[in-house]
Amino acid sequence: MKSSRSLFAFSLLSILLFQACSITNEGPQGPAGRDGVDGVQIYSSTSTIFAADFDVVDEFVSINEFEWDILDEATVDNGLVLGYVQFDGTTSWHALPFSTPFENDLVNLRYVFDINSFDLILEGEVANNNEQNEALFDDDILRVVAIPPSLLLKGKGLDYQNYNQVAKAYGLDQ
Repeated sequence: MKSSRSLFAFSLLSILLFQACSITNEGPQGPAGRDGVDGVQIYSSTSTIFAADFDVVDEFVSINEFEWDILDEATVDNGLVLGYVQFDGTTSWHALPFSTPFENDLVNLRYVFDINSFDLILEGEVANNNEQNEALFDDDILRVVAIPPSLLLKGKGLDYQNYNQVAKAYGLDQ
C-alpha cells in the first residue's frame, strides 16, 4: 500500500512539474475589437497656399477655395476635419485657426469645409489690408486631415492641435 501511495504521489508530482514547466506564448484573451470598415480611410493632403489664389470678399475678408471630393456626409457631420499651416522655411505645423499680429493688423486664418470644398478664410481687423494679409501666407503649406467617425480614436491624451501627435496616432506622414 505504501508503494502505491508513493507511486501515486510521484505520478501526481510529475504531472504538476511538467505542466508548470510548459512554455506558451499565449496570454489571457482580451475583448474582441471592432470590425473594420471596408474602404474607409483617413484623408491627409498638403497644398501650397498662394496669395494670388485668395478672392476678396469684402474689405476685411479673403477666401482661398480648395476643391475636393473625398468627404462623405458621415465625416462632415460626425468625423473630424483638421487644418494645419506650415510657414515657408520652417518645419513645425500650426493648427488652424491661427492668429498673428501683422502690419498693424490682427490676422486670423481659419477654415470651413463641406463635402466638396475646404476654404481658407483670411480675416483682418484693418479695412482694405487684404493684399498684405494674403501675402503673409504666400508659399506656406496647408495640410488637411479628415478622419471618418468610424476611425476616430477614443481616449484621453491626444492633442488634435498638435499635428505630430495626430500623425503618430493615425500613422500619417510627418
